Amino acid sequence: MALIDFQTALGRLVRVPDDKNPLRGLNLDTGERLYIEALKENAGFRFSVSIQRSWSIGRAAKSAHLTLSILPDNERRRLLDEWINSGAGTQSFYHAEADSFLDFIMGRLINPSHAHTVCQLEQATLRSSNGTNYFAAPDLFRLNSLECLLGRGRYAGLVRFYAEPGRLLDSLQKHEPIPPLSPEVMTMLFAPGLDQLFRPASIDEVNLWDRLDTPVAVGALLGEGHQQETFEILLNVGAVEYTT
Repeated sequence: MALIDFQTALGRLVRVPDDKNPLRGLNLDTGERLYIEALKENAGFRFSVSIQRSWSIGRAAKSAHLTLSILPDNERRRLLDEWINSGAGTQSFYHAEADSFLDFIMGRLINPSHAHTVCQLEQATLRSSNGTNYFAAPDLFRLNSLECLLGRGRYAGLVRFYAEPGRLLDSLQKHEPIPPLSPEVMTMLFAPGLDQLFRPASIDEVNLWDRLDTPVAVGALLGEGHQQETFEILLNVGAVEYTT
């Protein structure tokens, strides 16, 4: 048995214990397959799996604490189980794992909803705070090229609140009833170059952010009515970045 095949088999058994075919694609003989299959019934191995699963669930829950706190118990457990059963929850890098889990949750929440807003908030806070370790304001001279591509900053986020933000967060922290959804939206920009990592977003900034769901050339953006001043402001704080 090659070491890589043995490690792959063990990894699959630990990460996805319910996998129906954990030995697919591995170069194992009959005896080796029987040995690894028998591990699933070994009490010591099952205990190790349970410890790994508990650790993974705990770390995931920590990364989305506020979002999960707003959900009913059964939905919270379902999301955590679905995440771990997919084989996730084992990355060494906490920020990458937390960001992926928040993405996973966000795709399963009603939008608009306070839960979706809080999930956006946690992800934007995670990204912008992590980005302070890496972000440096870029050279704005590149904007002179109309073919220069702009995209959303990797350490940035835009969060739409359907209630006054302070009131919503205060109700969560005090475990009080959350306010109803409001038709009036308050949009906050998160980026590593902002003094407090966040501030209200202008209408121009929101429109540009929404447009940059994929990279767009400066010339095309100017032709659509977006302003170079907005590009400069957002590049300087890391909310927008040059891309390819």
